[in-house]
Amino acid sequence: MSDAQGVSAQSDTTPTGENSSTTPATTRAHSGWLIRLLATLGALVFAYAAWLPWAVVTTTVSGKVQLPVLIDPNAAFVAHLVKLGSFSPTPWVVSAFSMLGLLLVPLLWRPADSLLGAIASHVLGLWLVFATVFVVAFGLSPLVSGKPQPYPFPYDAILDITFVGHLALGFWLAVVALVPLWIAVIGLLVGEWRRHAFWHLPGNDVDAPRSFIQLPGASVLNLGLIVWALGFFSVGWASLNCTQTPLFFSSCQGAPASGALFAGISQAASGLSVSGATDPTLLLALDPTIARDALGILMLGGAVLIFLGVWLRAVTRVFCVWTTLWLLAAVGLVGVGTLGVGAIVAHPSRYGFPSGTWSAESGIVITLVGLILAFGGLLTLAFVALRRNAE
Repeated sequence: MSDAQGVSAQSDTTPTGENSSTTPATTRAHSGWLIRLLATLGALVFAYAAWLPWAVVTTTVSGKVQLPVLIDPNAAFVAHLVKLGSFSPTPWVVSAFSMLGLLLVPLLWRPADSLLGAIASHVLGLWLVFATVFVVAFGLSPLVSGKPQPYPFPYDAILDITFVGHLALGFWLAVVALVPLWIAVIGLLVGEWRRHAFWHLPGNDVDAPRSFIQLPGASVLNLGLIVWALGFFSVGWASLNCTQTPLFFSSCQGAPASGALFAGISQAASGLSVSGATDPTLLLALDPTIARDALGILMLGGAVLIFLGVWLRAVTRVFCVWTTLWLLAAVGLVGVGTLGVGAIVAHPSRYGFPSGTWSAESGIVITLVGLILAFGGLLTLAFVALRRNAE
């Protein structure tokens, strides 16, 4: 990563003299910064919109009209209400696809002549094509046609079930997110093709040697990431009738971080009242199942990028900004998960957990310790990055 975003290295064919100064470096830098910002905002909004209701469906069972149900893409595929030909994506595939664009964005902020950045731009473009096809297919599906449709197998063979669906605000938010993404991808690809990013080996992928003070900072940061991963993925956050401390590797029946986040998001969305497909409240109706795979994929992918960035010596101010954002998001998820643990302890059956005596476990503490270590290491790296830019 580098601070000279959008400033491409001068090629062998670049004219010299007065012509080379016709486009100031500050203008080129501003343009590259804006394009990458558009890609970042578009990917973030799409990742969020993918877990909002895209349809409001009213079901009729044996002539009796049921209450409207909010359907997001994951729920639509699980219930076989939307199909992509013969391909039926699993919840894990939907989760990974929804977060892929956001995971590619940090790589776009590599130097303008970075081969890794060029590869990320092309992969983002390919992902965007599939995302656009997916949005269009959902918008044209019978699920949101506004006409009664028979419920698919296996339920239609047992009961007389029909449904009527209408597009909801989550779908339109996803459509809006595609606009800045397409602008950014086209701008990035045109710039890279003009620079022949795949024909000329870039030099900005090789960063400066690591300073003496940077080594302990890098070690502490990556140690914090390892401790965080242990607390987030391997240690329970809540347990049922368990006296063992700490709770490691499912030694007692309990709830991991994903279960706590599921309960926390469910509790936050439980008080929402939606009047129709255009109700603005739908923009707050986040599907709690985002916690089961999608958030884990996003946070683990971000941690891997940070880990590799540190040891590839790609520590710049931009790297520090992205790492700070990741750490803030991780702390926010700990807060949501803590609320979820409280909800599980109070009403476990409400969130799909068995009844019994539930209690908070050490996973929350271990996760926080890892984040504190990571923050400490990042402060050292940020000091070095700022001093290097000042010099």
